[in-house]
Formats: sequence, structure tokens, C-alpha cells
Amino acid sequence: MIRRIGEVCVALLLCLGFMCGCSTQRKEKANDGKLLIYACFEHEQVSQYLAAFQKAHPDIEYEVIVDSHGVIMAKLLAERANPKADVIFGLSAFNMEQLKNEGLLSPLTLTNLKAFNPQFVDSIDSKEKKPYYVGLSGVESVIIVNEKELAKKGLKTPSSYAELLEPQYKGLITMPNPSSSGTGFLSMVGFVSLMGEKGAWEYMSALDKNIALYTHSGSKPARLAASGEYPIGISLGYRGHKMLKDSEPIAMIFPKEGYGWDLESLALVRKDSIKPSAITFIEWASSESAMKEYASNNALVAIPTNTPTPLGYEAKPRIIPIDFATFAKERDSMLKQWDKQFQNKSEAK
Repeated sequence: MIRRIGEVCVALLLCLGFMCGCSTQRKEKANDGKLLIYACFEHEQVSQYLAAFQKAHPDIEYEVIVDSHGVIMAKLLAERANPKADVIFGLSAFNMEQLKNEGLLSPLTLTNLKAFNPQFVDSIDSKEKKPYYVGLSGVESVIIVNEKELAKKGLKTPSSYAELLEPQYKGLITMPNPSSSGTGFLSMVGFVSLMGEKGAWEYMSALDKNIALYTHSGSKPARLAASGEYPIGISLGYRGHKMLKDSEPIAMIFPKEGYGWDLESLALVRKDSIKPSAITFIEWASSESAMKEYASNNALVAIPTNTPTPLGYEAKPRIIPIDFATFAKERDSMLKQWDKQFQNKSEAK
């Protein structure tokens, strides 16, 4: 009986505690016919989603490598001359824009593309008449607070970005470093999209006065809030949702003004020959049944489902327009300016 390689890898990921990027033992033999997936979802999500794929397509053998957006992006760029991966599953739209511009993605043919929220679809190429990537689910920047610790200090829970500037919160806030954290960058993108470039830099300068620490992990501000060390953290919606499910002492606040967000996206790697199993995976990953899996963890999904709103999320997300292509092009200059102004409060690596 043929053993499904993907099932083995997911089990290994869980056993190893996801201390590093994972693949099967045969990760250097990606061209042997097995589907190779590069995944950037959270580790427990990869297990859930690929288990659903296995159930739908038990005959497809695959391998999976799970790592951060930065590591997966670096692998894809390093392998450009001899691509190993077949499918990219969950990578940030900002990274997908760069891969598209460098000619590393193959256009997608999706039977249900018209069902997608237009904000989740890459701009249609004028020549190919197809998108190069689509978003599957959205992740948002939120405020994670430890209300009990704030109450001990006689402080109310902030409900907006504007309130984070109040002097009583000085030294109580942490935020991810945009140069080392995708969550930090999408938070900064939200500031610019909401306030304009000039207003955003003025806001970040004012916020910096209350910041105790910029972390290299997008989830660390949420953990610091839960511990009470720094009771307010700008972090990721999914991390807050997971902590609430685990009964940790936090509240998830969606700022009144709106908030930055990013797409967990799907794409085909451009190769001389596209495996039929890659096309099958793309069709499954963009299907309504897969959307129900994503909707169990996120309030933002590309195709609406009847899935109940996950714990902690807004029933009707107030997402703002994000120009992923423009921010992808301006990312380096934005981060260079941020480093110049705020790097001194960043935690040591």
C-alpha cells in the first residue's frame, strides 16, 4: 500500500513542534513526480488544511515544507533557476507581488474565480487574461490587551489607534518590527492606508513614545500582553483567536478606524511542466469546501461561507482598501525609513 508522503510530513511537523521549516526526508527530490508544497500558514492550520485535502484526494502523494514568509520567499528566489516547489500555499500578497514581477509565477485558471471577493484577486494580466495569485484568507492587525492588568493600573481598554497615543499607556505597548515581521509590516501598511503617508509617519512617531519594545515575532506582542509584562500588543488576529480558544487572559480589539490586513495567498510556481496534481491542488484550495476550512480560523475568506464567525473576530470585518502592488514596490524604502527612525527600541536578535 502506498504511503502518502504528505500525511507523514504533517505528523512529523506536529511531533517536532515546528522548531524549524519542515519537509520530508526526500525534499531534494522534488522532481520525482510528487507534489511539493511550500506553505506559510500557521503550523496547526497546515495540519488541518492538508488533512482535508488528503480526504478529498487520497491518491495524490505530496511533500510539504512549512516556514515563515521570509524563509519561503528566500527559498523561492534562490531556486529560481531550478524551481523545486510546485505550489505556494499561504504566502503574503506582498511577497506574491514580487514573485509575479520577477516572472516566477504561472497564471492561474480557476473554475470559480467569479465567486471570489475582488479584493482577494490579483490584477488580471492583460496578456494572459488570468491572475497570478489569489488570496484564500485574510489576516488583520489587531490590538491584543490584558484587561485585568490594565484594570490594576486603573486604565481603560483602548478601542482605537488614536487612544494608543494617550500618555497613560507610555511603556505598556509592544509592536512587531516591520523589518523582521510580516505582521509589523501589514500594521504599517494599515497606518499608511488609513492616514496617508505623512499622517502615518506622524502617527508612528507619536506612538513610538509609548512603545516599550519592537519585537521580531508578530505573535510575541500578544504573548507579552497575556503574560502581563506589557499589557497592550499590536499583533495578528489569528493569534488572538487562538489564545482566546486556549482561555488565555486577553481581549482582541479591532481599532475603530479600521486596520491593515494581508492575504494568505495561493499560486503556481512557473515551471517548464506543471504537474496535474498541482492543478488539482489549486482547484481544491480555491474551492468552497476549502474556504470552510479557512473560515474556521479567519473571519476574512475569499468566498463567503455559512461558517460561524470564529471566536474573537468581528462578524462583519471592516477591511480597508489595500494596494498590495504599490506597497510591495515601496516596501524596501518604507522599511529603510522605519529602521532609521525607530530601530533603537527593537529587541536584540
